[in-house]
Amino acid sequence: MPGKVVEQDWLDKLDHVNFLTYQRIADLASLEIWQRANGVVSKSEIQFVMTETYVRYIRELRLGDPLKVRTSLIAWDAKRFHLLHRLESAGNLACTVETMNLCFDPASRRVIWFTDTISGNFASWGTPTG
Repeated sequence: MPGKVVEQDWLDKLDHVNFLTYQRIADLASLEIWQRANGVVSKSEIQFVMTETYVRYIRELRLGDPLKVRTSLIAWDAKRFHLLHRLESAGNLACTVETMNLCFDPASRRVIWFTDTISGNFASWGTPTG
């Protein structure tokens, strides 16, 4: 995910980055991974859903701080993928967000198998880091 800067609307009344902002940033990073895996130009109606999210705060972010997200694929199988997002500022780890995600068909409202394109994309990441 391209670098960003902590913006005013990310802060709560105590000038701390709002809890939901960390999740939103990780969600956008997960969406980028999914779009790449599913094929950006794909007309596929297949989506992903997050079933679990674990946020771990390490360091406070301040207004104007640079922010970079580094994502690792921890594990995947035929229907699920587990991501670890590292939110870093100036080389320092600020937060980690882990997500468990499922391949989902919104028409049938069911979890489904990955397509060959999706499986191939995740396989191209190499051995999972978990």
